[in-house]
Amino acid sequence: MTELATISSSELRKLSQREFLTGLSEMSPSAIDRFKRMRKLTAEHNDALNTFLRQHPEKRLTAQNNKAQPGTAKIKAKTKTGVAKPQQKQVSTKQPVDDDGYVQLWSRVRAWWDGEELAPQPPKTATTTPRMQIDPADAAPVDPIAERLQIIQSIWGEGNSLPGGESMTLNLLEAAKPSADSLIADLSGGLGNGVRHMAATFGTTVHGFEHDKDLAAAAHKTSEATGVAEQASILPYDTKKLDTVLDKDRYNIVVAREFLCFLEDRKQALSVIGESLCPNGSFVFTDFVLANRSTENKSVIEWRQAEPAKPYPATTDEYRELLLELRFDVKSMDDITNSYIAAIQTGWKAMVESLKSGSFSRTYVDALMAEGQVWLARSRALESGQLRVMHGRAVMQRGPKRSLTDAMSID
Repeated sequence: MTELATISSSELRKLSQREFLTGLSEMSPSAIDRFKRMRKLTAEHNDALNTFLRQHPEKRLTAQNNKAQPGTAKIKAKTKTGVAKPQQKQVSTKQPVDDDGYVQLWSRVRAWWDGEELAPQPPKTATTTPRMQIDPADAAPVDPIAERLQIIQSIWGEGNSLPGGESMTLNLLEAAKPSADSLIADLSGGLGNGVRHMAATFGTTVHGFEHDKDLAAAAHKTSEATGVAEQASILPYDTKKLDTVLDKDRYNIVVAREFLCFLEDRKQALSVIGESLCPNGSFVFTDFVLANRSTENKSVIEWRQAEPAKPYPATTDEYRELLLELRFDVKSMDDITNSYIAAIQTGWKAMVESLKSGSFSRTYVDALMAEGQVWLARSRALESGQLRVMHGRAVMQRGPKRSLTDAMSID
């Protein structure tokens, strides 16, 4: 049977009405109420849900229906066929908890990601050691940086800190046609896998830069350990001081992924990037953009609030106009939102699978939820259609004796 709380939004939209109703029948009143509020349903599914609640008043969220049942009625554990296990086995086999009342972490994360609220169980009285623990009192001291890097890589893959991995990196660069003679600057070096992969694939030198100092240090350490630091370096930098790391007329290609929208002075950054490119050099980038400026829905507002740094998103047309003003020849502006959402979902499914066993410190859980909160907000804003991911490529066309800040004129 279909578990509505654990499937992605795209999978939810594909469900037949019969599958949808079957999933509802397996949910508690509080779970259905949460599901209705948190998930964006098609008109057909919304009508089916309202009809279902009229026909099944016991599934409506009322004071009576919401009373906790004996044991763990609110935290249903299902077999692969969707049949609830006997209540006595529920705690010991499918929903183990720690002494602090946490349900099994992977169930928590799956449900939380898709808007299902799992209630913690009462403290256990049994003396057996739980399979998942979230109490670091007797554990060795934890390195929060190492734990954060572990979480990031468990989501996006070894050496990656953004969705898509190696394949997305190569797809972004394809139209720029890098060669062994190209010198590339990557302004979103992350944990360095993309930088190293570009250097190895094209036989070229890539200067990676990363604004997160912890990621940059770990990335460069890996490049040094693998003997590729000269061809694939990753150094920390300040995004507000691009001119300190990008020398003029030096690079054939500059790459930037999802960070320009967080710069208040985007024009200044693009000016520096343009000056760093050789004549006919390519600027390849992805960024979060608004579908339009006429309105912002709830998901976009929540995205703005969830981001660690304040976003200043432009629209695609605004990007195009700014690049043209700075003498770039805009070659393409492609909407890659659907593939980006798919990459996010793939990464988080991998994370959930990795949580099915093992012990986790409280700092690990906190770091995981903090990382997840940002990506959950991004995912929902993108699925709403008001926030998009744009992949652009622009070529630097520099005229003689003219500055990038000169007014544009036609000779």
